[in-house]
Amino acid sequence: MKLLYLLESIRNPFLDKFFSMITYLGGETLFLAIAIIVFWCVSKRQGYYLMTVGFFGILLNQFLKLLCRVPRPWVRDPDFTIVESARAEADGYSFPSGHTQNVTAVLGCPARFSKSIALRIVFILLILLTAFSRMYLGVHTPADVGVSLIIGAVLVFGLYPFFSKNSDKPIYMYAVLAALTAGALAFVLFVDLNQWPAGIDGYNLSSGMKNGYLLLGCSAGMLLSYHVERKYISFDEKAPLWAQILKTVLGLAIILALKAGLKPIFSLIFGGHDSATALRYFLIVVFAACVWPLTFPWFARGCPLGRRAKKALQTILAIFIVLLLLAGILFRVVTRDTNAAPISTDNAENTLITPLGTTMLSGHRAGGGIAPENTMMALKNCVNSPDYELDFFEFDIHLTADGVPVLLHDSTLDRTSDAAEYFGEENVDVGEKTLAELKNLNMGEAFVNDAGEAPFAGLRGGDIPDDLRIVSLDEALAYLEASGDYRYIIEIKDGGDKGLEAADKLYATLESFGCTQRTVVGTFHNEVTAYLDSTYPDLPRSAGVSECIKFYVCSLLDLNVSDGTFPFVALQIPTTDYIINLGTSRVINYAHKNGIAVQYWTINDSKEMFRLQSIGADAIMTDVPDRAATVLVQP
Repeated sequence: MKLLYLLESIRNPFLDKFFSMITYLGGETLFLAIAIIVFWCVSKRQGYYLMTVGFFGILLNQFLKLLCRVPRPWVRDPDFTIVESARAEADGYSFPSGHTQNVTAVLGCPARFSKSIALRIVFILLILLTAFSRMYLGVHTPADVGVSLIIGAVLVFGLYPFFSKNSDKPIYMYAVLAALTAGALAFVLFVDLNQWPAGIDGYNLSSGMKNGYLLLGCSAGMLLSYHVERKYISFDEKAPLWAQILKTVLGLAIILALKAGLKPIFSLIFGGHDSATALRYFLIVVFAACVWPLTFPWFARGCPLGRRAKKALQTILAIFIVLLLLAGILFRVVTRDTNAAPISTDNAENTLITPLGTTMLSGHRAGGGIAPENTMMALKNCVNSPDYELDFFEFDIHLTADGVPVLLHDSTLDRTSDAAEYFGEENVDVGEKTLAELKNLNMGEAFVNDAGEAPFAGLRGGDIPDDLRIVSLDEALAYLEASGDYRYIIEIKDGGDKGLEAADKLYATLESFGCTQRTVVGTFHNEVTAYLDSTYPDLPRSAGVSECIKFYVCSLLDLNVSDGTFPFVALQIPTTDYIINLGTSRVINYAHKNGIAVQYWTINDSKEMFRLQSIGADAIMTDVPDRAATVLVQP
């Protein structure tokens, strides 16, 4: 951690952006795209080599992650902060670094094949730079990246003899691909059959299982494809440059379409089981290695379609490249930060807009990073803390089978509770059980503290404290209203008729406690938003999804809009979760100009909290209000 703290001390906006770009070299999507391009256009042998090294690396990486279960640096040390933009791809356990292993495959394999010393040096430097980026961004320790570099190097050099130009025995390839398939199968069985401790993080376990099935499908597809391609296809990688580009663009587009299109179909057929992932990737690999190469002789001949057809294809390709460039420019526009100075908010009529330089503090899921989320324990923890005082309590509600609004984020109960054990089945919907049935669950079952411990796992029956049982909206508001003068951010999670019923019950409950005007209601469901506007026009609400899009386009063009264009009092938005950068002074200034407060979720990084406050953010929703209280100046 000493090195990470040293790197944290030298961070600046330029280096943050630079290393954020460098770290993409280790992304899985880039690895797969490069492997396919090499396989199609450069060398089948090198393509198999790259994919095999990469897949063996991912297999070992996932095995070590679940075996060692090392938490991320900021989990081990709550005082340590990361570059917030890196958080989205830094889920799961920390050891070892997946990005480092991926980049070792992407660049290490070409370096091993290349005869150019200069090119080898460039590739090695990029590998080391990517490994360093993971430490600079704060998402991995030296041990994480060091072990990954060693594993990657061992695989690059250890597997090279099976793919070198001097090795022409197919039996070697069969042996390597069979070993990879057997390893993936063994990993799936290991994850599925192993008796994991009660405190293990469910997300990491399910992610490991999914990746195991993905690798099983890919490796089995490679094994079959190698045999079929060698015996019956034997394609030539060479083609004119423009035909190579067209071959690659069309092939990758079809693969992306298959990847996206097969997912919902197989998920429905297999009932959501991860075996659907294995079959999907098996078919994708077979398509990439056997089916699409059937077209390569035509590309190799320069796509003989006649002069007009050839000209049309070249025109289409040129248009596609231009559109790609325009897309890149648009991507830059919507992701860039802005340097506009925050405007004054002194005369704001909206009481949710704070004076410049101050930001309200909201406990996301009632401070779910400190205590089990959306529980009475979390509520009490926030109310009684001597270290901070919340302006807002944020929580989510679902309706039970008997129509009671309860505090819960997910529609199912598995992620946070022992529901799968208690009910004897997975993915039980909260709306299928009564409040009385749900009160038997331990809602702190999966909570893991900063030390990596699960202090409430294993509590059953009478041993479960009352403040770890599911909480109804009535119970939550009764406690909070008796404890202080709080504001609330409440999201209606249900949609359709159930969402409308939830809106009715929420409004009635808020009215009974006299806190309607101290609450901002939100939902992702447009029909619920429309119902709130027509039925409860006095209830303050945040922007719906389509309204956020409309607002952003207007802010981008800085349009002067009439009163009533935006019928909401607050924007409750992330910063960069959906590619578009919403955490900018331009967005905040445009909102304030139109009398709209801006409240950001879910901000757990101290530097990002400070940055957002400095550009005029009105509220920050965070899982760690104790950390936020040391940064924010509350009005």
